[in-house]
Amino acid sequence: MSNENAFDRRSDSESGSIGIGAMIVFIALILVAAVASTIIIKTAEELQQNAENTSSDTRQQISGKVSISDVYVTTTQESLDKDGSNDATGTATDVKTMTVIARVSSGSLNVQEGDITWYVSCILQYTTQDDAAKTGETFAVVDTAEADSLELDGTDITDGTEITAGTTFRFVITLSESDTDDDDMVDDDDFIVGAAAETPGCDAESGVGQELELRIVVDGGGETLATLKIESLTAGSSIM
Repeated sequence: MSNENAFDRRSDSESGSIGIGAMIVFIALILVAAVASTIIIKTAEELQQNAENTSSDTRQQISGKVSISDVYVTTTQESLDKDGSNDATGTATDVKTMTVIARVSSGSLNVQEGDITWYVSCILQYTTQDDAAKTGETFAVVDTAEADSLELDGTDITDGTEITAGTTFRFVITLSESDTDDDDMVDDDDFIVGAAAETPGCDAESGVGQELELRIVVDGGGETLATLKIESLTAGSSIM
């Protein structure tokens, strides 16, 4: 009888130990599941936020963008010999102004006159230099200005006026002087005129056979890139 009671006590003790062990494992599993669910929820929220931000950025870029229909030569000049002192013929060598025909992309909203800025970049080369070692050196130059948009018939679009999606308009790009001190050459002096620093522009690098990079940016929207290839200086010639 005593043996049976001892066996029953051992069985109850072992059962109790197993039950406690199972409870510990169960509690541990609940804690692990809680931590895992917290991590999953946090990750899901971060992914959702990133997706919303990406979607918002994409919508913003698409909803404010212009496409370029054409760019053509408007006027030309002899950039490094404006006074004709080195060339009696005064033959034009470079594009001075060009007209951009642009269109507000479909789906674009709130594109207003005054929101569009153009950038023209080129590689400017020293033509001569007191330091002979610098002659022929090149450096990057960027011309930029706010686009003064016009209707195709030349009517001015007033500041703040919305240019609606699908509207075709035009604006003129005037390249800044590469020879800022008018000495018929590109050198260090072109970066300093009087007491004020001045950066040369691209008008001496816009001749036949040369290329310019055009970037059009809509404030708060997207940007459009194009390579301009100059094959003719004839007014009206396309350089797209």
